[in-house]
Amino acid sequence: MSESKLPIVIQPYTSAHWLAMWRLHLAQLAEHGIHLTDDAIPTVPGLPEHDRYEWDLNHIDEVYCRGGGGFWLAWQHEEPVGCVGGQDLGGVIELRRMYVRATHRRQGIGALLVQALIVHCRTQGINTVELWTDEGGMGQPFYEQLGFQQVQRPGPGFEGVNQATRRYPKPGEIRMQLKL
Repeated sequence: MSESKLPIVIQPYTSAHWLAMWRLHLAQLAEHGIHLTDDAIPTVPGLPEHDRYEWDLNHIDEVYCRGGGGFWLAWQHEEPVGCVGGQDLGGVIELRRMYVRATHRRQGIGALLVQALIVHCRTQGINTVELWTDEGGMGQPFYEQLGFQQVQRPGPGFEGVNQATRRYPKPGEIRMQLKL
């Protein structure tokens, strides 16, 4: 059986996934020309020297796994191939850290990850998920197929999204929203 035909398993993040999640993130950085070795991986969560650029990944339990939020990994053959996070901003969810390895894209893995987030949100009584994505980029049609719609600005409950996520949209990014 070819690697692309092996089953995909979506699992909520646990602390046992720490090293695998960081290796997945290093693969993502490598796609952007940033090549780091495993010695760049924080040995434990919350090390201050890793907070400058990857604060949220260094504090997954605090940022994503509280309230109605969560963080999920897609696994194939015991290797993480994708992830998505949902940060609870107080009854609404900001979708963040959506990533699928280049070798595994266009196989439905991203949709499985987002669906895991949506199902979780519904069970938590969350009725709105929003995100930033590049206008005209690959993400926009992907999210539109999942029911997200472009909005002009963050919706109710998302007013402080930039401060809460420590992330500010880049020029050319658009806001998208999904009502559950």
